[in-house]
Amino acid sequence: MLGKYTLVKHFWMSCAHSVPGAGKCERIHGHNYKVTFCVEGTKLDENQMLIDFRYVKHALEKKYDHHLLNDFPEFDPKRGGHAPSTEKVAEVFFRTIDELCQQKENQPILKWIEVQETDEAYARFEREVL
Repeated sequence: MLGKYTLVKHFWMSCAHSVPGAGKCERIHGHNYKVTFCVEGTKLDENQMLIDFRYVKHALEKKYDHHLLNDFPEFDPKRGGHAPSTEKVAEVFFRTIDELCQQKENQPILKWIEVQETDEAYARFEREVL
């Protein structure tokens, strides 16, 4: 078969964070993040899917939903991480989904992820094309 499949999925997660040096965002506050990701590939798995998006959603929700992001090492500069700006949240979520894709036999490719913090703002992290 010639061609490729594209899967785009969004879901919502509630998280709290504080971003040092970002004005009023230095105080702990929360967001209902809209997380949207795009996966592509040429082969489907045994269930005729690129990846089960419920698996992706549950992996992120299980770890981060209804938690303070600053409590995780990846978002704590004192433990080698970075402050949880929307850009860094998108990057960390990208890396999490990318690892799930790499574990699959059909090897889907995560192209990009968007993390929407408010109605007016979102950050996108995408795979660099060489």
